[in-house]
Order: sequence, then structure tokens, then C-alpha cells
Amino acid sequence: MSIFSTPDVVTIGGRFGWALTRTLANRHPDLSFLFVMRDNAKVEEAAATRQVNAVFHGKIQEAKLKNPGSPGPEEKIQMPANVSFHSLEEFSRNFRGKVKQLFIPAIPSNRIRQVLTQILASGVPGSAFESCEILSVSKGMETESLEFPHEIMDHILGGRSVVALGGNLAFEFALGDPMLMELAGYRENTRRVARLFSGSNLIIYETFNRRKLSLAGPMKNIHSLATGMTSEIFGSSSVSTVATMGLSEFERAAFIIQFRKKFHPLARQLQKLPFNFRSVPIAGGAMSDYHLFRFTRNFDAGQRFVREVQGGRTAEQAIGVISQQATIESFASALPTRDFLRRLGCRSPVIEMMARILSGSVSPEAGIRQIISQKNISPT
Repeated sequence: MSIFSTPDVVTIGGRFGWALTRTLANRHPDLSFLFVMRDNAKVEEAAATRQVNAVFHGKIQEAKLKNPGSPGPEEKIQMPANVSFHSLEEFSRNFRGKVKQLFIPAIPSNRIRQVLTQILASGVPGSAFESCEILSVSKGMETESLEFPHEIMDHILGGRSVVALGGNLAFEFALGDPMLMELAGYRENTRRVARLFSGSNLIIYETFNRRKLSLAGPMKNIHSLATGMTSEIFGSSSVSTVATMGLSEFERAAFIIQFRKKFHPLARQLQKLPFNFRSVPIAGGAMSDYHLFRFTRNFDAGQRFVREVQGGRTAEQAIGVISQQATIESFASALPTRDFLRRLGCRSPVIEMMARILSGSVSPEAGIRQIISQKNISPT
């Protein structure tokens, strides 16, 4: 398929983008897909083998050890023939067509603005995205602007993107395991996305509040990091304690943010009433991730962060070492999420303490002990 044609779906991304694209491509063999990556070597490998070893290498090895006699997981995660692979540079330089149905820029939150701006500056027409749905799957918040990924996409591409949040176990999802993903946005837009995934292993839950779902992403990532640190310092019961505190923290924020900005002071007052006014159905996608803490990259990163600091590294050095192997969004989103929640007027002691730990002002042991003991953790 020529890059100059009009593909049905374009994805820019890594492992989760791979899983989403593979699911759709298998579900719709009659549709055409472009999968775009920044690394030229990965593009060449994918074009030759229909997979990228570096993306799922660790998971593949684990699967082989667990089930030595089962069919090879490499074959299970291969992209079908209706997917073509391109570098971001090639796409930006040559694509002049139009995306028919779906655009998924699965890019870390702090890179979305730069990547999308460069794509348009390179000559890709803005009209390329005007008739397709734009699916925001990035779980973070831009550090400088405190904007959510969907807000950046809306501004640059001129659309009304759909926010998606689900259990971020890309490898298992790519293998065909069922996974819940919540979509938030205008009903017509979410319905179009839901129809594309209909009949696949993706279970769709449709809602409407994009900001609530977008906030769930960075909050659950930071809480996952906190539970990983807790696991390394204490044990399983303490992990469940921090996870429960984190979920309660998200519930408070989700209640406030679902109101229009001018009603935020009223929402904060309602939370103080003696009856349980605050409890509302919270994001299904967020709930699925809170139950999956132990299996996420952020949980593993939290454990390793503690080990690195205990081994003599500073917090900054530990973050640098861990980030060389994988993108850990919670490292980048802790400070902007804390600032956003302060602006929202939401008390969030776990997020507050995680920001301090990652900045190096508090050791992981001291910080986690303060969270568990429920000592007053006020903004500084």
C-alpha cells in the first residue's frame, strides 16, 4: 500500500498502539492500516517480520517459560498483511492523503504537541484528519501547559477527539485476551470508534466526560508507581492500602472535575457534607487499571526506583536509568498532575508525596511511611 493512498486507520505509537492496530486489522481484513514509528530500524524489522522484537521481547520470553509447549507468542502478535509500516519522518514528508476512519497518535503526553505540529509543518494537510475520529490513548498531562492529550489534539488537529482508557496490558491484549476500554467523548464520535472494535476482544464502555477520563490516566499511573514502591519497601497488605487510598483520591478528583469550572467551588463544598454525596460511578477504565497495578510497567518502575535509590543513586539518576529501557509516564506526569489537582482544589496526599519522592526531597521509605500512616501531607 502506498503511503500516498487514503488509509482507513493510521497509528503512531509503540506497544499499546501495536495491540490496538493488530486487533483492528484482524477484525477488518478489508481495511488498510498505516503503523508509524519513530525508529527506522524498528520500521524495517516490522516490514520484514510483521513484528518488532524489542517491543514485546521480555513478555515473549516470559510466555515461553510459562508455557513451553504452546504455540509461539511471536506468531500471535504479528501484524496481518493489511498493515504497512512507515517511519515518522517518511510519513511527515510524504503523506498527502486523507485518513478515512481512525487516527491514533499513541505518543507520550509531553511529545504529542511537538510530533503533531511537526507533521503539519512538514506538509501533511490538516484536512487529512478532518473526517476521521481521533483516539487519544496517552495517559498523562503536558508538563508546561497542564493540558490533557485530547485537548492538545483538539487544538492542533481541529477535531473533537475521543478519549480512551483501559487496562494497559498491551501484550496480553495483543494475544487476544479480553480487555475493557472506556471511551469518553461526543456520542456520535464514540459510537463510530466502538463500531470499529465491535466483535473484537475489546469490551467498550461509553461515557461522555473526557476530562474525568483523561485525569484518570495520570493519576492511576502515579498511584501504580506508589504501590510498586510500597511493595518493595513493605508487603502486599500495604500495597492494597495505598491502592485503596489512591482510588479514593481519584474518586474525589473525578467528582469535582465532572462539573463545569465555575461550579468547582460548589463541588468541593458538597464533598464536605455529612452524607455520602461524593460517591459517583467512577471511570470503568480507571477501575480496571487499579485492579491491574501489579502487572503494569509503573508498578515495576516503582519497585526498581526504590532499589536504585537504596543502591546510592539520586532520584534523578534512578529515573534516568529506568527510563532508558521504557517510557514511564508517571515520572513525567507527577508534577503537572499534582499542580493540576492543587488548582482543582482537590486534596491528594498520595500524589503530593509521590511528587516529593520523585523530586528527591523525600526518600521513598520516608514518603511511603507518611502515606500509610496518614500523616498530614499538605501542599508545600
